[in-house]
Amino acid sequence: MKPQLSPSHSFLIAATLLGFIALAGTGCEPPQSPQPAPAKTPAQFDTDIDSDKLVLVKFGATWCPPCREVDRELEALSGQLPADVEVLKIDVDESPELAQRYGISSIPVLMLVREGNILDDEIGYMSGDKIQDWIAMYRSADPTN
Repeated sequence: MKPQLSPSHSFLIAATLLGFIALAGTGCEPPQSPQPAPAKTPAQFDTDIDSDKLVLVKFGATWCPPCREVDRELEALSGQLPADVEVLKIDVDESPELAQRYGISSIPVLMLVREGNILDDEIGYMSGDKIQDWIAMYRSADPTN
């Protein structure tokens, strides 16, 4: 004798199958990240970092989760950073010659640069608060501020 399914069991099975179908349709897409900044030529980059402003340079890539987290922190800081601080984002895949020139082997890398001189660099994720403190330390070291 074959077991018979009650209507409530049939409903549960159908609901479970529909749930699996719905989940299967969502996929495992990577999170959408903003488009990378246009690739900088070394000459453009040199012009940007040779200013008397304090320049925060972030080397990263769109496929790198910690890089995307740093980008979120930098976006949250936009408008809060002093006017004499500029932020440059360099995608190592789009500008490999710059990554090679600065010996970038791990990402993200954050550098503080003034007048073409690297004042400090950090490898890895930094919170927005830590970034602000880091910038403040080098701004206060500048006698023009």
